[in-house]
Amino acid sequence: MTRCKVIMLVALCALVTLNAGCGGLPPSDGVEPGGAVVVIVVDADTSAPLQVPATVIAGGVRGLLQPSDEQLVLRNVPVGSGTPPTQPLTVTAEGYVTSVQQVQMAVTAATWVTVELTPADLATTGTIGGIVVDEVTGGPITSAFVEFAPPTGDGARVGGFSDNTGEFIIGGVPAGDRMFTAQAAGYLPDAGTVRIVADAAGQNADLQIELVAGDTTIDVPGTVVDVFTQGPIEGAEVSIGGSTPAVTGPDGRFVAPDVPVGDQEVLVSAEGYENYHQTLQILPGIGEITIEIFERADDPPGDPFTVTGTVTLSGAPDNAGATVTATRLDSGTVLDRDTTDASGHYALFVPPGQYQITVEFEGRNISRELAVPPGGVIVEDVNFMLTVQ
Repeated sequence: MTRCKVIMLVALCALVTLNAGCGGLPPSDGVEPGGAVVVIVVDADTSAPLQVPATVIAGGVRGLLQPSDEQLVLRNVPVGSGTPPTQPLTVTAEGYVTSVQQVQMAVTAATWVTVELTPADLATTGTIGGIVVDEVTGGPITSAFVEFAPPTGDGARVGGFSDNTGEFIIGGVPAGDRMFTAQAAGYLPDAGTVRIVADAAGQNADLQIELVAGDTTIDVPGTVVDVFTQGPIEGAEVSIGGSTPAVTGPDGRFVAPDVPVGDQEVLVSAEGYENYHQTLQILPGIGEITIEIFERADDPPGDPFTVTGTVTLSGAPDNAGATVTATRLDSGTVLDRDTTDASGHYALFVPPGQYQITVEFEGRNISRELAVPPGGVIVEDVNFMLTVQ
């Protein structure tokens, strides 16, 4: 029997997001929280909330976070079909550089994200908006990635994704001549040049970008690491979407060339490790991905559970009655469920894989993702605290 004590483990198949977490919303209007994204935006230098409004776009859904609000809740955000499912998140505010990241979407609970915006000099950077449409139909293109770069292609790049009306807004773009590119799933990329006026000197005219239907491919960089040690794995072979296999170097890094945009299979093999096979949503601007794989182990499980922990119900007389559910990330299937006793203890039996563990009590919920490795490893101390009053 192999036992591995993991405290508040978060081990994801492919991490393409920063500062993202999962949690629950208090009961409000009956909307299921699975498609809700809760966004908190702070100043990167001070960690304080912004004093200006912030435009937030997640998976095409747009909202405005006001300075008087602690957080913005975006509802009906598409969960996505990747494993784990992800959606692009863009945040823009006056006086800051636009932030872009891929957010891992929770399957059964709300997704919580904290975004840190870097201040921008209004005298040397500008803000520009516009719309991305289909050249033939004129219809809007959702989640098109628009990026601005120096004419030489070298230097700082600033970009963002469009909403479900095709509109985008990007701030913190250095003033002067800029080259822009626009990419979207199912369309050929487009490029052009534009002169950016600094915010302190005036406004920039909106861009209208028309894309032609076709297949877009991008290079996808990443790193392969051991799921527990986080050490790089050399010699791993990585193929994404049928691309030419790439082999990792001593630092575990690779670049998969010419990967089609869209949901693509990711295959990884390495000596001494379990084969990795998942689906990942490839989008322009995806950035570097991290793939975590398990060391090969052949020991069968010995106990009637593979995940165990404690739920603390803050404000309740005791910790009994909370429902704990294990949902497989790649299929959304519930594989086991348990109810806590007065001490808050629970135990689940699930096969190796990636899971979302959700705790529910009296209409409130909280969740987190974890990995159950092969070889009879028991993941212990997966603990939760849920405020109920």
